[in-house]
Amino acid sequence: MLGTTGSGMSNFINVVTGMGPEDGAHGYISCTKDVIAYPCYRGGRRYVFVDTPGFNATYSSQKVFEKIAKWLAATYQERKLQFNGVIYTCANLIGTEAAHRVRLVTTMWDDRDSRDGSNFSTEEDRESRLKEEQWRSLINGGATCERFFNTSESAWDIVNGLGVDRKASLLLQRELVDMKMSLKQTTAGKQLPNESLGL
Repeated sequence: MLGTTGSGMSNFINVVTGMGPEDGAHGYISCTKDVIAYPCYRGGRRYVFVDTPGFNATYSSQKVFEKIAKWLAATYQERKLQFNGVIYTCANLIGTEAAHRVRLVTTMWDDRDSRDGSNFSTEEDRESRLKEEQWRSLINGGATCERFFNTSESAWDIVNGLGVDRKASLLLQRELVDMKMSLKQTTAGKQLPNESLGL
């Protein structure tokens, strides 16, 4: 799971795994400080969901990116960890060849049920803007947009849409481990401001 603070990444993991929320969850301040893997079982299969600090959170986006990159490189180098897919991400992390394995998830659709419905068109407008602006390159590469309704069924529909038998390494993993690039040399690292990147 990758995304911005307050976008519901930890909540998605809580719902899909059946775990309780972290202290401080359900707000717009990041409660996830590190990259954390949460295993769970469903239908005889083992799934591992990875929660990450939100971009534009307590830490700078660079610090968050460094934490994620370090975890990805370590798990790939130690166990050749590969992914069935990524739920909400930035394009330069995964590479265009894996864009079809990305689910761009909008959250908080269940909140509209508790209101009078008058904001529904506004929410759809925001979703349309995301698709047309921020997510356009991923969608053109084959990424799929999904709505999360804060239910276990909705979460598993998104996860199952990624497929359970197909795995791939991320571009960032291959660049850091196989190509032995420094973080600032990677495709994603080149997109960050020119502050120091260490790994």
